[in-house]
Amino acid sequence: MDLTPKPLPVDPEQVAGLGSKLISSHYENNYLGALSRLNTIRQTLESRDRASTPGFALVGAKREELLAANSVFLHEAYFDALGGDGSLPAGGLSVAVERDFGSFENWLAEFTSLARAMGGGSGWAILAWSAREARLLNHWAGDHSQLLAGTSTLLALDMYEHAYHMDFGAKASAYIDAFMAQIRWDAVASTYVRAMGAASAELGIQAREAANESRAVILDVRRRPAFDLAREQIPGSAWRDPAMALTWQHELENARTVMVYCVKGHEVSQSVALALRARGIAARFLIGGIDAWREAGLPLARKAEGTSH
Repeated sequence: MDLTPKPLPVDPEQVAGLGSKLISSHYENNYLGALSRLNTIRQTLESRDRASTPGFALVGAKREELLAANSVFLHEAYFDALGGDGSLPAGGLSVAVERDFGSFENWLAEFTSLARAMGGGSGWAILAWSAREARLLNHWAGDHSQLLAGTSTLLALDMYEHAYHMDFGAKASAYIDAFMAQIRWDAVASTYVRAMGAASAELGIQAREAANESRAVILDVRRRPAFDLAREQIPGSAWRDPAMALTWQHELENARTVMVYCVKGHEVSQSVALALRARGIAARFLIGGIDAWREAGLPLARKAEGTSH
């Protein structure tokens, strides 16, 4: 079955810093070209007698299929990120960036340095979420066969010259700056939520079940602004900054079970639970967060003064 193209998600005329002709050419020639090539390769593979196809021919065709497929999917991630203002909003993704890189500035410095190192060459700079390590990471892909196993691509910066030469010539750094200044981070965050949420699906616990977990360590991992404004918390819980999880995880080494909760049980607590699990701690997250606990009629305690940690 042939793959159908995803429409360009942004009006090329509305992308600051990148010319409309550059974007249209990139989409039509490189993305649609890769998609057409992928469909042709797969049609050829499906028409062959698999039993009689020589091994070397099959390997060659499968390599070309991989190259074409990854080109398609990376280009889709590239175009999905176009058309924003470059500002990462506060939320689950910003918490994960701070936790895994120390700060947004640290992430930005590494990501752009990686991209600049490929200027004049070819490849991709990629921000990905690793299900194996339950963390964000930047990685290099020298061509379309070098993606990191077990990761979901969140943001992909195309460093092949076709992505910038029409507008920027050899000035790869100027292209990188233009791209970074108009990333549509809400689209990147949505991809992160889907990838991370799928991995955490089995770690959720309902409010009433959680209330009966008398031996569990309960951690309030609402983002600091949300926690500071809150008046209540679940009885017996202690607040921990979700962006600093790697610094306080050692406190939980002897815990039998750990339950973490945020406001609504979305990506903040899910991400913390996954990160703790990846480090051998039996963590779960409260489905629906403290809001679900409240709606279930379960008791809440007044937040103690000076409980930030």
